[in-house]
Amino acid sequence: MSHLSALAAALTLLALQTSALAHSTLDRSEPKDGAILKELPNEIRIWFTEPIKVGLSTVEARNEAGHQIDRQDLRADKKEPVLVSLSLLPNLGVGTYRVSWTAVAQDMHVSKGSYSFRITP
Repeated sequence: MSHLSALAAALTLLALQTSALAHSTLDRSEPKDGAILKELPNEIRIWFTEPIKVGLSTVEARNEAGHQIDRQDLRADKKEPVLVSLSLLPNLGVGTYRVSWTAVAQDMHVSKGSYSFRITP
C-alpha cells in the first residue's frame, strides 16, 4: 500500500470515528434565550445539532412559580429530524418562563441545558 493510500485510509477511519462520537447539543430555539415577547407562543421549538431520541429525552417549560406550563407532548418533526416541538398551555400571561431540556443523542450521550424568555404587557 502506498503512503498516500495509507494516509487516505487513516483519515477515512478518523472521520468515521469522529462522526460516531457526535453528541447532540442545542443549536437554536424559538423563542430564543432571553427573548422578550408580547404574547406567549403556542409551542416551544428546539433545534439540536444532531437528531435526538425523543422517547428518552425531556423538554419542559415552567413559569416563575415552578409550575409546568407545557402539554408534555414532546415530538420530533417529520421533515426536519433535528427539530423537536412542545405545545404550551394557553392564556398564561406576563412573566418569565424557563425551558429545561435533557437530550439523549443517537449515540446515547446525554446533554442538558436550560434557557428563559419573558412575556411583557
